[in-house]
Amino acid sequence: MNDLNHSNSPAEPVDVEPAKKPSNHPQSLQIVANPKRTARGKSMAEPKLTRVAFKVSRLMEFCSERELQNQTGHSLYDWLLVVGKELVDNALDACEEAEVAPDITVIVELGTIIIQDNAAGIDTETIKSILDYTIRVSSREAYVSPTRGAQGNALKTILAMGYVLDRKIGSNANAAGITIIETRGVKHQIEFRVDHINNQPKIIHTTAKSQVKVGTKLTIKWPPNDGLLEYAEDQFKRLIEAYAWFNPHLTLRGVWFGSEFINVKATDPDWEKWRPRNPTSPHWYDEARLQRYLAAHVARDRDLGRCRTVREFIAEFRGLSGTAVQRKILAEVGCSHQSLAQFFGVEQVNRVGIAKLLGAMRKYSKPVAPKHLGVIGIGHLKQRFLAAGGNPETFKYQCRKGMTSDGIPYIVEFAFGLHQSGLSRDGVAISRKFVTGANWSVGINNPFRRFGSTGEGLENTLAKVRANASQPVICALHLASAYIQYADRGKSSIILTDDVEQPDD
Repeated sequence: MNDLNHSNSPAEPVDVEPAKKPSNHPQSLQIVANPKRTARGKSMAEPKLTRVAFKVSRLMEFCSERELQNQTGHSLYDWLLVVGKELVDNALDACEEAEVAPDITVIVELGTIIIQDNAAGIDTETIKSILDYTIRVSSREAYVSPTRGAQGNALKTILAMGYVLDRKIGSNANAAGITIIETRGVKHQIEFRVDHINNQPKIIHTTAKSQVKVGTKLTIKWPPNDGLLEYAEDQFKRLIEAYAWFNPHLTLRGVWFGSEFINVKATDPDWEKWRPRNPTSPHWYDEARLQRYLAAHVARDRDLGRCRTVREFIAEFRGLSGTAVQRKILAEVGCSHQSLAQFFGVEQVNRVGIAKLLGAMRKYSKPVAPKHLGVIGIGHLKQRFLAAGGNPETFKYQCRKGMTSDGIPYIVEFAFGLHQSGLSRDGVAISRKFVTGANWSVGINNPFRRFGSTGEGLENTLAKVRANASQPVICALHLASAYIQYADRGKSSIILTDDVEQPDD
């Protein structure tokens, strides 16, 4: 007991009291903390915290640096690249839907990023739906087809980026992200702010007249003192330039702080590829994908108060527009004159019926040959290679077409050669130029990290032929496919399952 009184620091007073005497055991002493006492000497319990279940709006997922990184799959140092990629993708898609050869201008100035196209423009209702952060809007959602993107939240994240950067730099509670969309003679100014009481975005949308009658001009106010422009300048220019490699029908101009860094004309304005308005093929769906596609149609029809039939749904697929083949499918599945909602299932999903429908649609249609996806071609890629300073005698091109084990068509095109500086003893060697992308879009990072049964990626393959990052080589790799799986939100890694034997030398 004497040891208890030799503490080196003050302690709570203690009481020594006999413990309750257990049966058949000798009496022992128990040390207990002296509880707080009131003036009358009665003990008083410590106050307890009653936890409250707060409601936190999911809309705030767009309003912080961390959440935007989760949404985009990229850190804020790459956000300028995200803006360039997503908006050029959207502009290309819009032009192809309008069936015009794309003519796109990208301008970066102090405090603004501008991207303008020559498509059909955006209607006011579509812009309003973009501003609704309770839903995701995408014309690519649920479809399986060769497409540049399908997440449906690109513009929502871009609208919020200016706010997040403005608040991060200035620590200003009144921070705002300002985006201007000029289209069809209307100027839409959108201010993205946050209601910190209700913890959700606060959008201020005003309109005025605009001189832009054709296409869309999109201006994003970018905080001028964040240092991100300077950090991402070289990579941003390379990203924009790379679009000219994979889109022969594209006329592209890029300006950085008044200095033009690219100005190229389309090599083939009439170039044919799989366009957004082309019907999809039933051979590109499995049961899970078709169920998702059906569910999206049923939900949209419900919102519009529409009652679509199974026949109408079938007619949207490639090779199934004829009434005779539709009758055969309906009879085989047993859903003639049935609405799509009834067929899908009211209380539970009609998985058996969906499987039968998929089988019948495949039976009465032909798979799409890879060539219909769209071949960029040796002529266009060689022209871009020479414009980049490539030596014509070293240029090599390979094109591989095929079908995966799931019946998905694909085309892989690879162009490779030496930069002219690599053949000159007196010249200064230029490091490798590396252009990669999928479905006519450009990767912010190399998406071909792993492929085939070997698990090797493009970097390892190039290293085997001594084409590492320090060598003056120019190479471009493009994949077109009806179904591409990305391993992450940032679309920086493609999951490739087709087995490819890698060269040893």
